Amino acid sequence: MRIKVDQSKCTGCLICEITCSLVHTGQVQRQASAIQVKFGHLDHAPHQPVVCRQCKRMLCLKSEDKKSDDALRQTFFWKNDNHRKADCAFDALFASGDNLIHCNLCGGDPECIKSCPTGALGLSA
Repeated sequence: MRIKVDQSKCTGCLICEITCSLVHTGQVQRQASAIQVKFGHLDHAPHQPVVCRQCKRMLCLKSEDKKSDDALRQTFFWKNDNHRKADCAFDALFASGDNLIHCNLCGGDPECIKSCPTGALGLSA
């Protein structure tokens, strides 16, 4: 399961970022969100929500054993290991202080999808 993004529907409202940070930290801190919107340039490019793609073989965890890999998939805050961030092929791990922020799909019911007013976010098997 993963979050799918329809860039054509994203307005850049940031409600997904705000919701994620509120759910996981109890505060509005966009930098502590597991989904982050890269803004398009004026009217020439769409806004692009970036979130972990939940790869079957997560390159960001290539140095972990299988048991650790499974546990980390369920974890929102990871220890900030520069190798993990650099190894993510989609640049979808975000640094916040001593942590990396990783989308754990809110335990299977992603809050960002429910809060997106335009339907730009959905769930894919």
